[in-house]
Amino acid sequence: MQVGGHILLRQLINDVPARGDLSTDSTVAQIYRPIIRGYFGVAATYYLIMTLTHFWSLSGADLAVMATTSTIASVVILGAWHALRKPLTIGKLEALTSIVNLLVLSNVLVALHLEYAQAKLVYFMMMAMIFAFACVSMRQALISVAATLGGLFFMLIKQDPDQLSIYGFIAFAAALSAVAITFFLRRAIGLAVTARREAEVRLKETENLSDTMRQQSLTDSLTELPNRRAFFESFRTSKSNINGEIDMWLILLDLDGFKAVNDVYGHITSDELLKAVSNRMRDFCGTYAHVSRMGGDEFNIIFSSTEGEDEVEVWCKKLLEKIAEVYKIDDRLIQISCSIGCHRISAGESDTQLIRHADYALLHAKKHGKNRVVVFKEEHAKDAAERYKIEQALRVADFDSEIELLFQPQFDLGKDKIVGAEALARWNSPIVGQIGPDLFIKIAEESGLIASITLTVLEKAISALQGWENKIPLSINLSGHDLLSEQIIDKIIDQVELSGLAPTLIEFEVTETAMMVDTRKASANMLRLANLGHPLALDDFGTGYSNFNYLRTLPINKLKVDRSFMENLTDPMTEKMLHSLSGMARTLGVHCLLEGIENELELLMAKRVGAQSVQGYLFGMPMGALELLAHIDAYNDTQIRPEIRTANGE
Repeated sequence: MQVGGHILLRQLINDVPARGDLSTDSTVAQIYRPIIRGYFGVAATYYLIMTLTHFWSLSGADLAVMATTSTIASVVILGAWHALRKPLTIGKLEALTSIVNLLVLSNVLVALHLEYAQAKLVYFMMMAMIFAFACVSMRQALISVAATLGGLFFMLIKQDPDQLSIYGFIAFAAALSAVAITFFLRRAIGLAVTARREAEVRLKETENLSDTMRQQSLTDSLTELPNRRAFFESFRTSKSNINGEIDMWLILLDLDGFKAVNDVYGHITSDELLKAVSNRMRDFCGTYAHVSRMGGDEFNIIFSSTEGEDEVEVWCKKLLEKIAEVYKIDDRLIQISCSIGCHRISAGESDTQLIRHADYALLHAKKHGKNRVVVFKEEHAKDAAERYKIEQALRVADFDSEIELLFQPQFDLGKDKIVGAEALARWNSPIVGQIGPDLFIKIAEESGLIASITLTVLEKAISALQGWENKIPLSINLSGHDLLSEQIIDKIIDQVELSGLAPTLIEFEVTETAMMVDTRKASANMLRLANLGHPLALDDFGTGYSNFNYLRTLPINKLKVDRSFMENLTDPMTEKMLHSLSGMARTLGVHCLLEGIENELELLMAKRVGAQSVQGYLFGMPMGALELLAHIDAYNDTQIRPEIRTANGE
């Protein structure tokens, strides 16, 4: 049994990990500190009580010795307990514990020396167990337990040698138990330290991963600028930090002509262009402004200013100049401009309202020539509020009941009669009242609501045609949004097919600007309509890019020359330009219609330049379906007004 015990003791000692294998000494010390401090607190209290007890039970020299010994122990241990309020190194912790253990052992030895009793030998077993729990290291535990058992055998040899054999076995069991307690406690603490370190490492890795993922979630993958989410975080922070000394400005930037670059050079080149633009913006803004990419070719900037509106406008103009410098991408020289809208950030306005006002300023810059800066002013507020009110009314409108269809006649000069009409939408909203078509159509296009109006107009035009005995072709306007949407074109085709009407009775009018957004897609959808038999008219011709390539490659049947050419008939160039346009139409075999004919002089001009048909107030204001039918009957029989016949040379 003794041999087996020695082997187990040696194995336990050899299996104890080195100090550095468990963790750092400071971590072990931190775990042991509350255990040892509790031990010191109990020991100090015990010896204070024992000091008082000695005065009750002892006297003379014995009292002096025991009271002195217990008082010293209680004071020193209390000081050690106080010292453990703060973290100590493991070396200092071992030293304090060893001193306290020595004082405890000394008190027992002194007490037995003064009055020996075999029953009091149990104190040595108790001390072995206590020291096993309170020792920081296995080395200290072995020394402390050895000192305790040494004191036991010292007292037995001196006072009761006959009991050496019995207490030898007891001492060995106590030593083995104490060492085992120290080992397993130390092992448990070591595992806890290791688990804690692993948890801290995992937590750190998780925090780093979280930071990385958060950074990625706030960064635009293409340009590495802050993205939309990062912008809104910065925007709300800036808004909450507004004070009276520094103005914060919201700056919205949109590239001019980026779509054309993308169409001509492809996505790879346009992506490289976006990176180059972003780098210039990042360098230009530096630490003075927060720039974010919102998506596509749209960027937002938060800029702080101490000088007010003038400084912001100057700063933005310099940014425009910087962006407009030539880029070299894949050995290509590319130049692009941008438009900017600005609005001062104030705590009193909602986020939505602030962004809407800045967006209105940007839209204003786009509409008035691009490559410019517009600062949102008070005069814009009324227009913006009206536009917002109309847009909201459009979103909840019941177009079937609110849209009224009017028709304006189209007069063929060669046939001397009305041969068609343009269908015009009029909107009478129960919320905002009657709104002019130029305004609500524009807002509907910009807000993506135009498709519903187009389909409603088509449905009402079809319904009107189905009720007419003598049907004439009707022209219906298609917006750029309609022209680029295959889904809308599908619905248009389905409506006409379900109606049973001949496609030749439904003419669709498009503008050059509508096709410029995505020429390829617009052309494909126009060809779909033309292949089904729908005539196509190019509206507002002469005011846009006047890209004659459209006439050569697309199935355009009619040119509608814009009414602006009728504004100055005294200018000799007006007649020359109109001659050129109508002559080109004849050469290409395209019908030429001149808009804006309001009097006999303009009608004579239309005849002189060779227009084939005309449209304008002279031949009728926009009117309802029944009025149109009566109007056609009046013009297409012998009741034609004399001045019209005269204008036609009769």
